[in-house]
Amino acid sequence: MSNRNFSNSVRTVFFLVLPLIGACSFAGQMAKDSVEDVTSHYSSDHFILVATIPANFSFTSKAKYSPKKGEKCEVYSPGLGGNVIRQQQKSNNTDAKNVEQTVSTDIPLEYNIADCSMELTRVSYELSASYGTGARDRDLELAGGLTVTDTRGAQDQVSANASEQRGICSWLFQISTAKAKKDNIEKILSCSAADQNWNVPDDYSKRKKPGGAVARDKLNKKIVTVVFHFSEIEEPSKDNRWIKTNLGWKPCQETAESVRCGVPPIFRSFKINGRECSIYPTCSE
Repeated sequence: MSNRNFSNSVRTVFFLVLPLIGACSFAGQMAKDSVEDVTSHYSSDHFILVATIPANFSFTSKAKYSPKKGEKCEVYSPGLGGNVIRQQQKSNNTDAKNVEQTVSTDIPLEYNIADCSMELTRVSYELSASYGTGARDRDLELAGGLTVTDTRGAQDQVSANASEQRGICSWLFQISTAKAKKDNIEKILSCSAADQNWNVPDDYSKRKKPGGAVARDKLNKKIVTVVFHFSEIEEPSKDNRWIKTNLGWKPCQETAESVRCGVPPIFRSFKINGRECSIYPTCSE
């Protein structure tokens, strides 16, 4: 066999074997991941999240776990072709019902997989609801949550008694610029933290989401409650775009100089379910 033919043969074998090597590596990684998934577990240490949600609202809590300090916790990512830091998320979903619901969920404080120990760092709240019958007539709100820290003096630290958070959710309306809903009213779900008397600041810039920061060493076996109420009072999604009258809200016409209401204001029309309207929510004056 000539040197040239021998070289071509070696090259052919190499390119035939190369995919097999990659496949074996990928299969090996899958087998390793499967074994790790079987041996992974959450800790028995936990806190209890009790959430009360309004009728026709769905609720999701998302617990996020990150590697403990000093832990490497790397895992191979086939998509990225290299190692990445492990992250873990545990979601609990509550579907909407036509009555108010109170649900209880155990949130583990740790997650372990293979040689990686992870700890709870964040629990996020998500609320979703519909304001109409159309498929696009709904919105999802990132409605706050808990940040779990190692600091003993963390703000809103959970004590021996149940810690309660309060939130008021309402719809904010605006005129859609999306092609599918052009010039129609659409709504944004907004939830704000309320005080013990169920009040929220009038100034939007001073509002915040329900939740806060809690110390990890104070959480085990404790109860954290979050109660959401729904307010039927609707407001515009942005300041100085609508003017309130005795009959309702009238939208201002944008100009080349400003998107805000001018002096004197010039009003525009909009649509509600295909109807031409001049005032919200009654449509006609």
